[in-house]
Amino acid sequence: MKGNCIVYGGGGFIGSHLCDRLLEDGYNVTIFDKLNFSKKNILHLDNKIKIIEGDFNNDAELLNSLNGIDFVFHLVSSTLPSTSNDNPEYDAETNLISSLKLFKECISQKIKKVIFLSSGGTVYGIPDEIPVKETYSSNPICSYGIIKKTIEEYLFLFNHLYGLKYATFRLANPYGERQNPKSSQGVIPVFLQKAINNSEITIWGDGEIVRDYIYIKDAVNALSKSLSVDPKSNLFNLSTGKGYSLNEIIALIEKVTSKKLKVNYMEARKIDVPVSVLDNSLVKKTFEWSPETSIEDGIRITYNYLKNLKQHE
Repeated sequence: MKGNCIVYGGGGFIGSHLCDRLLEDGYNVTIFDKLNFSKKNILHLDNKIKIIEGDFNNDAELLNSLNGIDFVFHLVSSTLPSTSNDNPEYDAETNLISSLKLFKECISQKIKKVIFLSSGGTVYGIPDEIPVKETYSSNPICSYGIIKKTIEEYLFLFNHLYGLKYATFRLANPYGERQNPKSSQGVIPVFLQKAINNSEITIWGDGEIVRDYIYIKDAVNALSKSLSVDPKSNLFNLSTGKGYSLNEIIALIEKVTSKKLKVNYMEARKIDVPVSVLDNSLVKKTFEWSPETSIEDGIRITYNYLKNLKQHE
């Protein structure tokens, strides 16, 4: 085996796909997730992985979880971009402080590399230019983005002070199988589920908000590749480099599903960045990677997955 990986938050949408990829690439995988977390995303991995249920904010459990580990993936977040401004103190306590404790333990236990999943959609704030390069200034307009950016900066500090190897990925908007269509995050599965149920879709604003959507299996492929490459840079946009408005996503869903969707346009929200498209030239060059799934194909795969779930309810 290539090494022992632990995925904090491994039971979720992104984490479960990452575990699939790491196993395919020859790594041993441990998942750390909260007590009594839903196992539905990882049922197919039974007997292939080790599972630890615990509290990411518990020092002893964090320490014990790192025994024998070579590589750490930090995917945990206790907040969402849309609600993080409601309680920034909670955001800092549960995400920033626990991340610092994790990194200090990684140094103590001589972890080979930490991979941190940051947020391309919130860290940059309202960009001056599109597509956004990693070198551009970032001014987040929600607590979620501020905390992600601060964690990035502490990783830089711990690398500078203690030599902790790391890579930070500012992820665009991931979508695909296993994403919760009843969540307040994830436009594509939410809209697809509404289409399946013939329900009305609510859009904040005029539908011209533009995002960079990346199919989940393309995204985790890059995360796994980062373990075997030791580049000069530590910060990467993980994206397709292409932007689609909500109205364009609606049109694609109508094409894939052959349904006319009912859309209710509401007043715009201040937390929504108007346009977020990330330049992905650095991640492509560094890891010899590129996104392979077109937006239409990705939407079709996700639609078929959700439709199949509906049939088996």
